[in-house]
Amino acid sequence: MALNIVAFPDNHLADLELVLKGGAEKIAEAGALLVGGHTIKDKEPKYGLAVVGLIHPEQVIYNNTPQAGDLLLLTKPLGTGILSTALKADLAEAASLQEATFWMTKLNRLSPELLKLPIHSMTDVTGFGLIGHLKEMLSANNPGAELWIEDIPRIRGVDKYISLGMIPGGTIKNQEIYSCSVEKSPAITPEQEIILYDAQTSGGLLISISPEEAERAKELLFQQGFTSTKIIGKIIKSSSERKIKIL
Repeated sequence: MALNIVAFPDNHLADLELVLKGGAEKIAEAGALLVGGHTIKDKEPKYGLAVVGLIHPEQVIYNNTPQAGDLLLLTKPLGTGILSTALKADLAEAASLQEATFWMTKLNRLSPELLKLPIHSMTDVTGFGLIGHLKEMLSANNPGAELWIEDIPRIRGVDKYISLGMIPGGTIKNQEIYSCSVEKSPAITPEQEIILYDAQTSGGLLISISPEEAERAKELLFQQGFTSTKIIGKIIKSSSERKIKIL
């Protein structure tokens, strides 16, 4: 079940009505119940949901239990933070915005068939960016990871906005914090690297799965509309402080 949490200026109630309507539609799509909420006045609009639910203890998928040899799947393209910054500067083009909005409004809902596959670890990719959430995935038992830069999905047009300097403060902060865990190929440019730290709004899922089932998982994700899903790297054994290698 879900509770609305709202802080909103009282001179924008028409906008609030649209926000609440959109939230209610997604709650229903997720099969949950909206059971109330809390609202206060604020100069800056804020909206979110407090959600609680139940899961069988044996069906929990943890975010820090990958196994060496696993392949990594990413279900949504990166770049929503950069696109949002370009939008604020009135530089974002309609096609890029349409793609970003599509992915941000798509639920990270996985089919029962997919969840039966040998998924060893899984996390969302949100405010800490791909690198930040991958670092959290590698926090136990000292595994490492390789990321294949050419295979990482990106929202179309995002390279243009990077070149224009449309980098959110949160993305820059992520790079300051997490780059100490990264070793990259000399051929990788700063423009290629920065998107790996981009703070995502409603980003996709990063899935660590047995290599024998990775293609089947990708096929099932495509069937569910995650058509940008790609295998972006693998889990490796590592004793280095720089656990994440970008190739």
